[in-house]
Amino acid sequence: MLGFGKKKKKENEKGEKDSLKKDLPESPDKDKGKGKDKGKGKDKDKDKPDPQDSSEKKIPEKKKRKLFSKKLVFIFLLVLIALGASSYVVYTFYFAPKNPETLKATYKKIELKHINLPEEMIKFSFDYFPDLYVAMITFNKEMDLFDKEIERIDAIAQKYPDQQKIADKEKKAWEKAKNALEKAFLKIEKPVKETYVLLRVNKEQGLSQIQTKNKELTELALTALTPAQEMTQKLKSTQEVPEGVIQGTIYKLKKKFL
Repeated sequence: MLGFGKKKKKENEKGEKDSLKKDLPESPDKDKGKGKDKGKGKDKDKDKPDPQDSSEKKIPEKKKRKLFSKKLVFIFLLVLIALGASSYVVYTFYFAPKNPETLKATYKKIELKHINLPEEMIKFSFDYFPDLYVAMITFNKEMDLFDKEIERIDAIAQKYPDQQKIADKEKKAWEKAKNALEKAFLKIEKPVKETYVLLRVNKEQGLSQIQTKNKELTELALTALTPAQEMTQKLKSTQEVPEGVIQGTIYKLKKKFL
């Protein structure tokens, strides 16, 4: 019993000594080493960039990149739209297959008092000689201009009979040009009549003759119209525009398209 008590007392004394060693401060040398390490750590921390600062600097750059990329995408889309629209227009007008039923114009009766063809032959010209039909309309217009100018000269001659020679000379020039144009279209009317009748009698032969005569008749008409239009050009430029918005607009449209 006594031995056991002594052992227990010794163990308690050892425990007190160990606790005292733990409570004692560490040696200054050790502290110095630790301090150096701590200082080095602080210096290293100073040298390292602050992650918060770097993130703050990078935010505006990201925004700029996003804005720049959005602009590029927008411009790219605009270019694609423009290319698509232009491609559609080019394809529609130049490469798309033409449907004769949708492209075929509707015939409307127009009074052509200077054309000596019956109505059915004028419509025949519209259907099978479209360029010649347009030339016929132009011919009718030019003949009206010639008639009006000759009437104007006659009126001046009647008002000033002592200057009849001047008026007669000018009148002869206009009558000569008018007669030349009229004779040229009389020559054109004859093959139109023949082709029309041939088509009614024998459709195959008539269509063949239309292909042969189409270009020839159109060229004859344009050749006859060219000098006449050069002569009447000065009359068109001196015509007065009617007063009023509606009348003036109608006049301008007629002048542009007829």
